[in-house]
Amino acid sequence: MPINKKIMECEIEYTKCFSEFFENQNIVRFRDHQLNDMYYHNYTYIKESIDELDLSRMIQDEITLRLAEECNYCNIITNFVINSSVLSTLRYKPEISKNGYYSFDISHFPRLNAVSDCIMKKVDNQEMIYNLLFSDLQHDEGTLGKDFCIRRCYRRGEVYVSDQGVNSYLCYHNGDIVGNCDLFIYNGVAKIEDFSVIPKYQRKGYGTTILKSLIAIAIQENCESIYLVTDEDDTAKEMYLKIGFNKIGERTDLFFKL
Repeated sequence: MPINKKIMECEIEYTKCFSEFFENQNIVRFRDHQLNDMYYHNYTYIKESIDELDLSRMIQDEITLRLAEECNYCNIITNFVINSSVLSTLRYKPEISKNGYYSFDISHFPRLNAVSDCIMKKVDNQEMIYNLLFSDLQHDEGTLGKDFCIRRCYRRGEVYVSDQGVNSYLCYHNGDIVGNCDLFIYNGVAKIEDFSVIPKYQRKGYGTTILKSLIAIAIQENCESIYLVTDEDDTAKEMYLKIGFNKIGERTDLFFKL
């Protein structure tokens, strides 16, 4: 199913907050030189399906460029299915994953429950970036490593405390940090990103509380669409569906180890 044009514009503008970009008729290429190993700050988005031979050449050109940049990976995203016949012509074989676009049905908002006494605070100073790092480490250190979590948090924190448009929020309950989430609004569309709940607080209603708070902000800003992107194999997808998100499209991610 085709993705709404305004949602794709929002996706691209979101990444521009963190990355330099090059754009032509066929692609948008992103580079974050401060965080070279952040896959979703450094990728190529292919806009539309094209002839298989041209598509194969385009992908190979992106791989060749990454090799010239002395990078050990190439990440490519599309919103269309890439036939195996295209991939079979490439020297490097990708890891393929599917991510779904999910849009919130605002009619479900009144039915969202929230944990009482939770407070949401926007990250707007260095001390709050330290608090955000605490949340990140609790959630991701085991899988991504402490060094990467620190570098990612400080890099993204530069944007959060700037006027570039991406806001991050921390959720507190009785003074304890329970999770965090980002919100980006562009041209009437709200993107929810980097949603996480510290493991010991999961499945206790805090996730819905965080999402309800950000959805409320988007509604107050008169956003016509509120969406997020999630791995189709992620268990969080079931929660999104339960609270009122509906799948509106799917993208294909090609990750090449070089």
